[in-house]
Amino acid sequence: MSRNYEPQPDLDPADILESLVFDDTAAVPALPPTAEEIERGMVTMTFKLPAELRERLRDTAADHCVTSSMLVRQYIEMGLAAEQPQRMIPLSDAIRVLSSLRPTA
Repeated sequence: MSRNYEPQPDLDPADILESLVFDDTAAVPALPPTAEEIERGMVTMTFKLPAELRERLRDTAADHCVTSSMLVRQYIEMGLAAEQPQRMIPLSDAIRVLSSLRPTA
């Protein structure tokens, strides 16, 4: 059974559950890479931070469920991308940023 589900408000949830089919012959999708796999091939760079900034970094990384190293890499990538104004950005990023702006009076 390979059809896309279309919501139908008039269907009984029990009927939906009854129509589900488990296919144990389907290929198992690949899992996303682990933190260890992402870290392979990276080079180490050392820098100093004030203790308060380090704690903010750790807290923010924990809030995003990533390591401090991953968060710093993401922030550096975003900063370097901002230095290239001629570079096109994905439409999804533009929409996300523009939709977060507050309406002006």
